[in-house]
Amino acid sequence: MSREKRHARGFTLLEVLVALFVLSLGLLGLAAMQMTSLSFNTDAYMRTQATILVYDIIDKMRTNPIGVASGEYDVPDTATADTKVNTYTSCSGSGGTCKCDSSTAACSVANLALFDLGTWYTKMEETLPDAKTTAKRALIERDGATGKVKITVKWVERDIPKDLTWEVQL
Repeated sequence: MSREKRHARGFTLLEVLVALFVLSLGLLGLAAMQMTSLSFNTDAYMRTQATILVYDIIDKMRTNPIGVASGEYDVPDTATADTKVNTYTSCSGSGGTCKCDSSTAACSVANLALFDLGTWYTKMEETLPDAKTTAKRALIERDGATGKVKITVKWVERDIPKDLTWEVQL
């Protein structure tokens, strides 16, 4: 065999190492893209959950217009939110006055609003990270003159505080 044919028969070790290096760079890039994608999907999921929770309380408020008009759903600050949550927690036990989830329970407008807010805050604590922290309580502000309601929901994503605000006409 001639010398030229011997060298043309296969890959050298250097060529194989270069090919493996290029392949590993491509795989590392793919892994980084996957991590970024998962991060953005988690952010979108949290925003979607917050939106679902807001629509939930809006629907509940629409079924109790007298409670909305009388300010039973107003939660303008975290202190009011804590008071409503604590009141709901203390009275929602068996036979509690704010347990309005059965068809046999006699439920006043105020008790229905308290039940709605209590169950809403409970769902929020279960769904959104860090939503049960006092500083992260959701707020509901009502403009009595226009009938508009502004709902602000807060949570934490990847150690970054997030909040979204919705304004609706009831």
